[in-house]
Amino acid sequence: MTVHLSGLAQQLSFKKSKHNNQQVFNYTWSDNLEQNRELTFTLPTRQLNRQNHKKFIPELAQQYVYIELHKAARKIDPREARVQIQRRGNDISIEVTSRSDKLLTRWQRSMGQSKEKALDQYLQDNYYSRFYSHLGQEAIKPDHLRYIKENQGALLPIAQAVYDKLPSNSETRVYVNLVLSWVQSIPYNELENRVTSNGAGYLPPLAVVANNHGDCDSKTVLMASLIRSLLPEVKMSMIFLPKHALLGVVLPFRNNEQTLNIDGLDYLLMEPTGPAKIPLGEVANSSARDLAGNMYSLEQIL
Repeated sequence: MTVHLSGLAQQLSFKKSKHNNQQVFNYTWSDNLEQNRELTFTLPTRQLNRQNHKKFIPELAQQYVYIELHKAARKIDPREARVQIQRRGNDISIEVTSRSDKLLTRWQRSMGQSKEKALDQYLQDNYYSRFYSHLGQEAIKPDHLRYIKENQGALLPIAQAVYDKLPSNSETRVYVNLVLSWVQSIPYNELENRVTSNGAGYLPPLAVVANNHGDCDSKTVLMASLIRSLLPEVKMSMIFLPKHALLGVVLPFRNNEQTLNIDGLDYLLMEPTGPAKIPLGEVANSSARDLAGNMYSLEQIL
């Protein structure tokens, strides 16, 4: 399959072909210096076929929590307390009764903890995590940090292919800039509302590569995974803006470059999304405004 693209995407050509049990990828794109770049790498087909992410469905999560709460309630001695569990709209109500105020408090707390534990387990099993916006809004989003951690090895062939394009003894930031320009060139999908979308539209790193497109969260996770593949110790942070995502990395920076201070460390910023060709240390004007207004939340990449 060959696709020829121009304009904002900055990707000049993309070709994907099968060879035995492997998928061979070929890219040509134009970087921020208007130089044409080429990249070729091979990934196992089996690995690519396993990459998917399901939209979070609140009703399925509620069903799981409901069942787990009944299991927890059955462990309570009825002489100490009785529990009624009911579904009410988008929530589950738990009513505990007891003749003892002390036991009532104990089992109310225990059932509340069981409810939170059950939801956390469901999220973990399905690659989701809790998210809080800069306004304190709680939501469920894909577990970006887990995807970064688990895809470092799978993406190593890409990271190595990029690294092999560099002159010997190149600085780390030269590698990061080249990866950045490649990720920016991958066609962009509009990000759905992070607070209300329940992860719709998100693609894991290998799925972004295989499908040759991704929204800003998906592309930022891909970028972070590629950096981590070759730089396992570097500190990074995902920065969530209201309708966008940035990546920060602790690297040497110049006075005119954009950074964000997080817990006393200056993180050099980058815009993995594209389609604008924005080099390491620069961000879009809209991103700068959101940062200046403290309209962001963070996730440290461990």
